[in-house]
Amino acid sequence: MAMSELEMPSEEAEIEAPEMASDVPESNEEDSIETLSTLQASLKKSRWNVFMFLGIAFLMFAFALFPMPMDADFEYGTAEKDLGYVWGPSLGGEDFMDVPYEVSVEVRSLPATTGNITLQVFVLNIDDCTDPEAASDAETKALNGGQHGYQYGFIQSPLEGKTYTFDFDLDMGQYCLSAKAVGPDGTIVDPSRTDLVVTGKLWPNQVIAGIPGIVFLGLSTFAFIGAQKVGKKVKDILEDDKVTEEQIVLEESRKQRIVAGPGGPPKPVAGPGGPPSDVAGPSGAPPSATATGPANIATDSGNSERSGPPPATAPPQNDGSTFEDAGNGYYYRKMANGGYEQQIYVKDASGQYVPYQAE
Repeated sequence: MAMSELEMPSEEAEIEAPEMASDVPESNEEDSIETLSTLQASLKKSRWNVFMFLGIAFLMFAFALFPMPMDADFEYGTAEKDLGYVWGPSLGGEDFMDVPYEVSVEVRSLPATTGNITLQVFVLNIDDCTDPEAASDAETKALNGGQHGYQYGFIQSPLEGKTYTFDFDLDMGQYCLSAKAVGPDGTIVDPSRTDLVVTGKLWPNQVIAGIPGIVFLGLSTFAFIGAQKVGKKVKDILEDDKVTEEQIVLEESRKQRIVAGPGGPPKPVAGPGGPPSDVAGPSGAPPSATATGPANIATDSGNSERSGPPPATAPPQNDGSTFEDAGNGYYYRKMANGGYEQQIYVKDASGQYVPYQAE
């Protein structure tokens, strides 16, 4: 049963179908290129994040580990220093967020006495370091112990020429430093024969900058892991030959051509001037008379043999004529002017065209 006119596919549909099929590989190629470009951009961003977070973490750690140096003036047998306000997130009591404070005392000279000498260092949480009554009460609290705001360190029988280090952990607040050498009765030994050099290092930013530094270091680690994953995907795409560099270059060139647009309208092409002219072919049986042939025509020996199929078209002759195969081993001679010679030719054993002689 013949198909109806509505069921017959139109020429436009037949033309569009191959075009749509040919667009599929190109679309897949564009998707692959787009995926690679996106992954490469993501990889670049991840690497920048790694370096950025590492840089911030380095700055935070440098800020946290950089100490604030200070020294105390030694006068009248006592070295005193107003530390000012120590900032930090630490609350009252001893905890891991306390601000570290390191005090170094170099004993240069001590009086020669028979009694024992004690090197004492106080770090006291008081508002006014010049108030002797408040300082005395704070030292008593420090000697009794049990209060984190009043800290005390000592060395029994210190030696001249040695340096002693004391470590304290401070809460946020106002502090004063006091260092001195006292005798058995708790009074200051001969100040004229005592010389102490007291220095200190305070790390108020250790917690404030240290915790953000750890956070940024963790972010840098996660960014590094993400960059490794994206880099592996990019490597897999390139190794699987899904997208080659040549395809990327061609795609970029194609996009540039699309953006640039055509250079101008198409140039007109001259078509044929009219219908092809009729060419007269051979009519009727060839005459028995032998006509003069081209230079490669040999005289008929009467023993014409053909071996193998002849070529469809013989090579052109010196006068511009050619031999066209008429089938069954016969040839017509086409002249240079487009006409045909009224003579049938055959090939002899040497490949020469000779006039056909009917037996």
